[in-house]
Amino acid sequence: MCNYKTLWFDDAGAVLQCSNCKCFQISFGTTMLTLDEKNFSIFTEMINYRFTTLRPLGMEKKYIVLPTLCPAINVILSEQELQMLNNMLQYADNEIRSMQLFGLFRE
Repeated sequence: MCNYKTLWFDDAGAVLQCSNCKCFQISFGTTMLTLDEKNFSIFTEMINYRFTTLRPLGMEKKYIVLPTLCPAINVILSEQELQMLNNMLQYADNEIRSMQLFGLFRE
């Protein structure tokens, strides 16, 4: 049974990680993804890459397509939503790294 701890939570979404199985739940807007540790890392890197290489067009339309593990499902975001998702994932990733460092001192 999963026991989730919150790594990030606001009006836009949340990032949770199970203390038992280590899987992640990312909710953003109307989408929720459940990813294992490896795929969470890959997804976070992909979002950060898309955000840092984006040439802003100043468009409010949703034109940024992000693939998921299921080839039939994609996430479509605006520039602002991509920035929000990237910020959310980067914060959660920093929380994970901090917890890992604290864990080294407890052992």
